[in-house]
Amino acid sequence: MSRNEVHTSSPFVEKRGAAWGPLRVEHYRLRAGELPEHAHGEHLLLLALSGCSGEMRTAGGLRAAAQRRGSVCLIPSGEPFSTRVGGDTECLGIYLNPALVERAARESDAGVGFEVVARANAHDPVVTSVGMALMSEMDSAAPGGRLYAESLANVLAVHVLRNYTDAGAAHPHFKGGLTGRRLRQVLSYIEEHHGRELTLEDLAGEAAMSTFHFAREFKRATGTTPHQHLIKFRVERAKALLAESQLPLAEVGLRTGFSHQSHFTRLFRRLTGTTPQSYRQMLRA
Repeated sequence: MSRNEVHTSSPFVEKRGAAWGPLRVEHYRLRAGELPEHAHGEHLLLLALSGCSGEMRTAGGLRAAAQRRGSVCLIPSGEPFSTRVGGDTECLGIYLNPALVERAARESDAGVGFEVVARANAHDPVVTSVGMALMSEMDSAAPGGRLYAESLANVLAVHVLRNYTDAGAAHPHFKGGLTGRRLRQVLSYIEEHHGRELTLEDLAGEAAMSTFHFAREFKRATGTTPHQHLIKFRVERAKALLAESQLPLAEVGLRTGFSHQSHFTRLFRRLTGTTPQSYRQMLRA
């Protein structure tokens, strides 16, 4: 059997997942059993969603046993590992493309002389926060999902570079910024194309920057992530259409990039404190 195969008698009870560009997630429910030695092409961050007895061993010598809820193990790309599950448990696997971490290193003073290493942490609030956000996104078809997930992937790439490499917890510094001209160009692109699904690659291309560098510099320049800015712009455009037109609410949502009226209503209320219908009625009272 290949190392990349999982034995058919594995302890999986339920497995579901989603993928967005350089990032994918798998939500697992497991019973007692064993997973034989295997490896993945991505870096794997395994987040325990419940307590778990048993043991995980890597070919490099890491041994992690009796994981608590919130604990995190990182298995580097290509490193074989095996797992013995002691009983019913739930966990989230976050699979990160190694190229994203390498890009983060190139664009910082960390350079390229680093190695991602297997490591277990009893508590990692960054991975927990990102993992729960990705689980929520997995269950949602909200607009801008890929842009949101790609931004979270960049957060994880820096976190892995800082905390799961042989360089220890040294904090890399990033150089260069998003100039006024490039920022205006990106904002104009969002304005022109806000009605369709935008990706981080689309926006970074307008700034002639890598997706990793762009996401950091956009937030530094504007105070918001690209995804947050896009949602805010869509809501502002929807407010204008509600005020200026007789279009049905569903049509307003579609024209401003919201694929479902429920998402339109939920995000509109989140940013304005009222529903689209109430907003229109208030303007015409």
